[in-house]
Amino acid sequence: MIKTLSARSGARQWLVAFAFILLATMPALAGSLNLVYEQVIKDSWGNEIGYRSTRLNSPNDLPVGSAWRNYLNLKLPDGKTIFEYARDTSAYLAQPLNLTLSDRNQTAYTEKAYSGYNLNLYGYINSFSSDSSKTFLFLHEFGHVAMLNGYPSSYRFSGLDYGDDNKHYLDEILPNENTAWVEGWANAFAAQKNNGMVFSFNLNSPSSIAFLQNNTFAEMTHNELFVSKVLYDSFGAIPSGRDKVFNTISRSGPHSSLRDFCNKFTLLYPDDKAALARILVNNSNGNITLNEILAYVNGGSRTVSRSLYDYLAQVGLVASTGSTTGTPTNTKPTTTTTTTSSTSFWGRIASWFSGLFGRAQSAVSAAPQPSVSAEPSVSLPAGGEVPTGGATAPELPGSQTNEFDSINDLARAQELYYQAFAEYNRLMADSGSDRQQVLRSRQRMQQAKERVKQLRRQMR
Repeated sequence: MIKTLSARSGARQWLVAFAFILLATMPALAGSLNLVYEQVIKDSWGNEIGYRSTRLNSPNDLPVGSAWRNYLNLKLPDGKTIFEYARDTSAYLAQPLNLTLSDRNQTAYTEKAYSGYNLNLYGYINSFSSDSSKTFLFLHEFGHVAMLNGYPSSYRFSGLDYGDDNKHYLDEILPNENTAWVEGWANAFAAQKNNGMVFSFNLNSPSSIAFLQNNTFAEMTHNELFVSKVLYDSFGAIPSGRDKVFNTISRSGPHSSLRDFCNKFTLLYPDDKAALARILVNNSNGNITLNEILAYVNGGSRTVSRSLYDYLAQVGLVASTGSTTGTPTNTKPTTTTTTTSSTSFWGRIASWFSGLFGRAQSAVSAAPQPSVSAEPSVSLPAGGEVPTGGATAPELPGSQTNEFDSINDLARAQELYYQAFAEYNRLMADSGSDRQQVLRSRQRMQQAKERVKQLRRQMR
């Protein structure tokens, strides 16, 4: 979750931009970790009367047994603790990382301010029973920091729409693509450091987004879990995919949607169009149309590379032809950009992105460079697209007594929602599931989610 800040005066922005330019000439990015604990203060009757902020240097500054001390000492899959990861990566940020651990009854969020990147975590996080859910929440918010750091310094989160309740849930079709992009990126970033886990969802599983199979592709791109699955798969299914994704973030951002990102990605790496198209088709459950594929990986053009044409023919979206069909329109040899003077700053950011995942490399090692494809091109005829079928979503039965009404702990309520969601997703992935069982499972998920919403509305 993120929050936005309003823009300051033009003069202030000019000074910030000037400072950003100066950073490009520095040997390292300026950053530091400011760690603060916001402790609840209670009167003798146990009523909350205020909060006291304390600057921390390490988890050891907190008492033994403290929930926040235990949280900072949680280990990520690579062996680093949350504190060690925050400390080490903040040294390479363009601005300080202000990490606040608060006992307040609020929802975690990240924002960009002139004092740095503000990452705020709140007490309910410590109530999750799963360590992977606890670490995911920190990594998700740090994913927002990574986006802010990779995009131009003038970038702020804007144009986001979470709906009437101003909250987002994994199963939701969000009001716009920009919101799904921002939250989907944070999920994918976190999953890459969290063994693929987004709470109880494993993005390594092909069926992790089966719940969307009855949605149109356009609706899917408004869902944050779909966006995160596409990005997560791109890390591993495309050669050097993770580095290429980070390089696209740092070289061509900001991006307004998954489509915007995919277009920028394939402009930088045209030989990966077919691989990215495969990821989109697989995750769309075949619901993506030819025109949508072309809009995402080919800028909408119907002149495609031979490898992309062959893939489209393989999945039945265009007619299969012999290898000699089509007139080559691009026989220019592959070239690689070698100039480094104008991209050294972005190169360091791309290297920093890769370093977040623990891979040893120098601060100036080269990220995958943009290239020009040497593939011949094939022109697709207008029309001729193989139509795809559609199905209506399951209907929601009438309401019943809600088993979740007695749950008053937000973390526990969220865990029950994720469990109910995972069970519904499992049934959707199983073609042999009984329709009434699917309907009951969907209703249970909605009831669990409604309880989370009720508890969140009680938060300040």
